[in-house]
Amino acid sequence: MAVRFALVCTFVFALAAPTTASSADLAFAKVGSAIVSFPVGDPGSATPVGPLADSLTGMDFDPGANVLWAIDFTNHTLGTINQSSGAYTSSVMVDSGITAFTIDPVAGTFYVAKGDRNVYSLDKVTGQIALQGFGAEAGVAIDALAADCSGRLFALAGNGAALPNLYQANLGVGNPVLIGTPGYVGPTNLEFDNRSGILYAWFLPSGSGNTVSTHVTIDVATGQGTSIAQLDGKYRMAIRNECSIFADDFEA
Repeated sequence: MAVRFALVCTFVFALAAPTTASSADLAFAKVGSAIVSFPVGDPGSATPVGPLADSLTGMDFDPGANVLWAIDFTNHTLGTINQSSGAYTSSVMVDSGITAFTIDPVAGTFYVAKGDRNVYSLDKVTGQIALQGFGAEAGVAIDALAADCSGRLFALAGNGAALPNLYQANLGVGNPVLIGTPGYVGPTNLEFDNRSGILYAWFLPSGSGNTVSTHVTIDVATGQGTSIAQLDGKYRMAIRNECSIFADDFEA
């Protein structure tokens, strides 16, 4: 028990986060005209959940890992996805042009971006957005957002065909911090596995005809990306697990 406790503590401090996560479960993704699910980090083992024709800007779970929210880019709505059937149910109209979406896994704040460096909060009841600050440096556009269990907010942002960079936002506190480039172009998704603290991303190069996406893990200290899979289609992904105040998941 003492050895296990020491290992857990070492892991938590290494992530520089006060919380770990519990209830590791499945990743859900919109790919092609369907919703699929798969074990985290293993999209090659995906199984169909159900059809969904409309395109999504992004998807993410609420802090309790119960409700799967998404933004429908086709109809400009915020809504929920049924985890058994893949059906999308709209809740409220939102601004057009939203390019990224994530939910803070602790506070429950909905964050979006709209094709520049700004980050906005999104009211899930009214659909209204409010500027919160910069998620990246000037002259780039945010393509993907993700928040971790310690409340840190990260953005993938770039300019045209150049390699995008990973930034850590400091909303309301200071300027965003440039971390580094993962080394891949065309980011479509950024998502934390709340249990392990691993940051996952999907990249689809422009001009590829939405044919082959690269699944990548990203080092949040350096921004360096490591490819773990290449699969057909364009991916928007959410991971179903929640953050915990306990270091060894006893409350799961």
